[in-house]
Amino acid sequence: MTYPPQGGPGDPTNAQWGPSFHQHGGQPASAPPPSPGWPYAPVPPQPAPQHIGHPQVPVQSYATGPYPVMPMPYKDTTAAWLLWLFLGAFGAHHFYLGRTSWGVAYAVGFVLSWLLVVVIIGFFGLIALFVLWIVDATQMSQRLLRHNAHAYAVNRSLGLV
Repeated sequence: MTYPPQGGPGDPTNAQWGPSFHQHGGQPASAPPPSPGWPYAPVPPQPAPQHIGHPQVPVQSYATGPYPVMPMPYKDTTAAWLLWLFLGAFGAHHFYLGRTSWGVAYAVGFVLSWLLVVVIIGFFGLIALFVLWIVDATQMSQRLLRHNAHAYAVNRSLGLV
């Protein structure tokens, strides 16, 4: 959509067109009828916004609904490390931290690797799982901190902290 240029016949502040322009329906007394290329009326200038930046949005509490809101639980460091140590091949530590897809991948990979040990290919899967298990040990503290920070943020947004 195009607008008339400043200073043209659509600008009421332009002295060239004078009061007769506005008294005769937006056309000077001797002007031809409007062409089909100019179908839109002039748009008045909009006032400048009163604020600079983003407007402040009030914080909402979602705890006022008809259903009780349960807080997001924090995860214990000791429990996560024990799950990693004893059930890490099955991906129990991933399930505990809410990383379900990784937990399923570990469990399926572990079971398939043991089934394929008969044809020697399964050893490669077990070696890969062992390497991933060691990598998980190096990432466990960061994942616990990230999960607990997310739980704190969710609980705070619900008004439960």
